Amino acid sequence: MTKEDALDLQATVNGILAQAMGERSRIGGPVNWGDLRCVDVEISLLDGHVTVTIEEASPSASDLCRFVAKELARRGHDEIAVRTEW
Repeated sequence: MTKEDALDLQATVNGILAQAMGERSRIGGPVNWGDLRCVDVEISLLDGHVTVTIEEASPSASDLCRFVAKELARRGHDEIAVRTEW
């Protein structure tokens, strides 16, 4: 994955988060909807797994993580882990 690919993935995640805001009544967990954004895309050098980090949601916001992962998969980005943090 190149830096350009990572930036494209970050933009895709931010678009999914905008979509999630419209569906937030179905997405539980502590989330700061006003400031939610993807702040990082990581690739493991050991196994090549990709993780996106979303800031302004509790690490326990599993509903949001599932929503983002499902939307990523629907858009052709399979097997991407989603992490949330304050």
